[in-house]
Amino acid sequence: MKKLKNIFIIIICVSVASQIHFNVLIQGFTIAFSVVVFSIFLYNYVDLNPIKIAIITGITTSLYKSFWLYWNIMSFSKVIKMTAPEIVFYVTYGIIFYFSYYKSRKKELTKFMILVFCCDFLSNLVEISVRTKLIGINSNIIKDLLIVACVRTLITLIILIAMKYYKSFLIREEHEERYRRLILLTSAFKSEVYFMNKNAAEIEDVMKKSFSAYQIVSKNHYPDELKNLTLDISKDVHEIKKDYIRVMRGLEEITNDKIDTEPMNIRDIINILEIDTKDYIVTKNLDIELKFKVDCEFYVLKHFYLMSIIRNLIFNSIEAIDNKKKGLVKLKIEKVEDEYVFSVSDNGTGINSSNLNFIFNPGFSTKYNKETGSICRGIGLTLVRDLAQDIFKGNIFVQSIENKNTIFTVKIPITSFRR
Repeated sequence: MKKLKNIFIIIICVSVASQIHFNVLIQGFTIAFSVVVFSIFLYNYVDLNPIKIAIITGITTSLYKSFWLYWNIMSFSKVIKMTAPEIVFYVTYGIIFYFSYYKSRKKELTKFMILVFCCDFLSNLVEISVRTKLIGINSNIIKDLLIVACVRTLITLIILIAMKYYKSFLIREEHEERYRRLILLTSAFKSEVYFMNKNAAEIEDVMKKSFSAYQIVSKNHYPDELKNLTLDISKDVHEIKKDYIRVMRGLEEITNDKIDTEPMNIRDIINILEIDTKDYIVTKNLDIELKFKVDCEFYVLKHFYLMSIIRNLIFNSIEAIDNKKKGLVKLKIEKVEDEYVFSVSDNGTGINSSNLNFIFNPGFSTKYNKETGSICRGIGLTLVRDLAQDIFKGNIFVQSIENKNTIFTVKIPITSFRR
């Protein structure tokens, strides 16, 4: 089915390209762009038999040209006489190509181009021989055929090289896109694992408290039901902790990759975040302008965590803008004395002054899903604070005026980025 589809594509393209031509040398003989198109298809569709393709293409192209010529000449015999020799051209081309290249194990562009030149010249020579019945072929005609073959071969080479560069460009773009997605995914993944590690310590604390409760109940001779209940709670928390740690260790092993050890330039980090954020804004059809500015140059070893900090703040700002028209999110990174300062600001809804003291608390959130009514889990700013403090030994500050703007500022010592 795929081969039939490819054959159909070749027939259509070559037939259309055959209309780009000019008459030279003798009456009825044309130099057409279709030969270039035919050669390019032979190079790309290596699984198709050149002889079969040449026969089908030659017949189809001749019929196509006959149809248009008939309206002008109105003589079927003259039209056939003018177009039929083209079938000879394509068949000759296909046979030469089949035995010289298709059956050859070694296939390379240089060999292909030499063969295209030979096929073009020899096929034209055979076609003219058929048209003139071997009469009238002289050195001038042979010279002209050599020039035509050379020009069409050169055009074919240029198009093939352009196609190769275009394909490599698309592949490079695809690889870059995959790399950006991998970096962002790994950043979110590692941040979640970090947060789980912190939760493990809290689970341990809950387990100790539940066991202490069991000991108190046992010593004070409370009812057996209460004693058994506290013991069951302690056991359940212990089992939850074991499962939690097992899952967490498995996730940590997944992230143990060489990419973690490679420092990343701050400009590359911001470039990835900017592309990702712009894609999100376009996808959500938001009226938000981004202004990212990096005034310093440095490398980050733990770039996944820094990316998570900045990304959380940026998307927090986008959510704060909500449906406001002409939203603006700014990111500025600069060096101030012995610190790198990261500031993310927006012209969104701002934060109520009564909530400013609680926004970094785990679970705190004023956001909810309008469709389901579910409240967001509220670990974004908690995670940002913990990463800034624990990983980079820095601090985070917030300034906000309700219904006007919000500015988050993260200050990290320069020494935290030195290798």
